[in-house]
Amino acid sequence: MSLLVTWHTFAMVVAPSPDSDITDAARSILDPYLTLFRLDNGWGFFAPDVGSGSQFRYVIEDAAGNRTTFIPAETLNRFHPTSIWMRDRYIAVMEKPKAYADAAGASLCQDHAALKPIAVTLLELEQKEFLPADRLKGKRPLDPEFVNLKTVKTVPCTAK
Repeated sequence: MSLLVTWHTFAMVVAPSPDSDITDAARSILDPYLTLFRLDNGWGFFAPDVGSGSQFRYVIEDAAGNRTTFIPAETLNRFHPTSIWMRDRYIAVMEKPKAYADAAGASLCQDHAALKPIAVTLLELEQKEFLPADRLKGKRPLDPEFVNLKTVKTVPCTAK
């Protein structure tokens, strides 16, 4: 049992270590074990790079030309499983608009039928770098200077 604990501890230390001649040699021996138990993590295992992120938004346009913006993230209940499903749905629309934008747009047209929409514009808000110094100046991460607003697709609403 001691040998197994020693082997596993050695593998856990070597797997996420930065590249060097020593760790490369150790990984060549440990690779089958690390792969089998999915322990082959990179250096980011200790401090992952979270990234700046993006947010899904959409704008409903009615026949009178009125435009209403919706931010689904603000209405999702983080403690309910549907929040995960809906967040993943919106991420899929932003990452693969050719596959998912038309269906998402049609669904949003139906969800907002009371507004009598003629089109829905799907948007992706990408965050730029926001530093602690910016926070100290009283700024917010979603202030216009820290975001890029990109149109994913405009989907016409068809009346049924």
